[in-house]
Amino acid sequence: MTLTTTQTITTVTIGVDTHSLVHHAAALDSLGQVLGDRKFSTDLAGYQELLDWAAGFGIINAFGVECTGSYGAGLTRHLLAAGVDVVEVNRGHALTRSRSGKNDAIDAEEAARKVLSGECSSPAKDTTGTIEAIRNLHLVRDSAIKSRTAALVQLRDILVTAPGTLRQRLDAKTLQAKATQARSLRPDLDRLNQPEQAAKYALRELGRRVEDLTAQINAADKHLHRLLHAVAPTVMALPQVGPVSAAQLLITAGENIERFPSEAAFARLCGVAPVPVSSGKSHRMRLHRGGNRQANRVIYLITVGRLKIDPKSQAYRDRKISQGHSKSDVIRSLKRYVARELYYALKNDLSQSV
Repeated sequence: MTLTTTQTITTVTIGVDTHSLVHHAAALDSLGQVLGDRKFSTDLAGYQELLDWAAGFGIINAFGVECTGSYGAGLTRHLLAAGVDVVEVNRGHALTRSRSGKNDAIDAEEAARKVLSGECSSPAKDTTGTIEAIRNLHLVRDSAIKSRTAALVQLRDILVTAPGTLRQRLDAKTLQAKATQARSLRPDLDRLNQPEQAAKYALRELGRRVEDLTAQINAADKHLHRLLHAVAPTVMALPQVGPVSAAQLLITAGENIERFPSEAAFARLCGVAPVPVSSGKSHRMRLHRGGNRQANRVIYLITVGRLKIDPKSQAYRDRKISQGHSKSDVIRSLKRYVARELYYALKNDLSQSV
């Protein structure tokens, strides 16, 4: 008599609630039953320990990781390098929180359930290539511009209350030129208790700060131009798409643009997907108000720029207005068209760079 033993292979889905110091993971089987949960440290040893722990339950279906672009970035890179599928889970669990409360174990379990149910299915961004380098350079440039703007505003405010002789001395037309003049001021450091000398010192330091920040911005621009022309020549060739706009669009799309199943998905991420808002006898559409607002802003600026110089966009605007549409309706429609054009340009560039 021969006995046949059948072994059932368990398929597990892992959800991870990410934090700066520890990640909390929960494992679910294919039926949604919780197999276990545990905390892990946020270092390479902790990442590998988490992966080994998950593999101990059976075959890994996928990891659902929250905040893959921030707290979960390191774990995501480690899992992708190990050949594991990682799904981005960035939606809140409002119903679960009101019903069951909130803690790390609940959040990790809900992340796994969203992957298991198919509610979240988008692959996580790949942050191991040139796009991540562009993101870091863009971040430095953006923060330097904000700091320079703040310094120029402070310089202007000091001049409002400064002695008349100082205002007459810094007589340039623009704030940037006033900052250049302010660098030549020579305050008496032994008399800083006097308002005029203190104002001179403050203006000089602000002028030097503006000069340093401008140098940082120019250096970042130089590096960004070189990377963008190498990675995204098709996007850069589109009308009204400059280096800063192209950088933001690449950051939004990510290295693995195949994570978008269609150009409609990219449009929704950018907040330019039309959604119906009809009621009764009114039938109209508006644009989705969610998504990445920085990318939405870039698309809006591209659209407005084309309406100023592009004959095709101007002809479309005139035709729609003659049909009774408002200028806002024209901009909404053109934003959707621009998103479609940008998606295929990004797809062409990123597919060739892989």
